[in-house]
Amino acid sequence: MLIDELLQAESWGTVQERWIPAIKEAIALAEVEKLIELRGRFPYSFENSLKQLKKAEREFVRNSLK
Repeated sequence: MLIDELLQAESWGTVQERWIPAIKEAIALAEVEKLIELRGRFPYSFENSLKQLKKAEREFVRNSLK
C-alpha cells in the first residue's frame, strides 16, 4: 500500500508526490487507522493534501478522524 510507504518514510519530502494517491487508496480501503497515524506523523502535509481530494473524500476523512 502507498500509505505504508509514507508511514515508513523518514521525511515527507521524499514521498511528496505520493500523498494524494496514498490517501485516496486508504479511503477506498477504509484504512482509518493508517490515516490517523499519517495525520499524527505529518499533520501539516496531511491537512494540505486534503485540499486536493474530492468533496466526498474530504468528508470521509473529516468524519472518520474526529
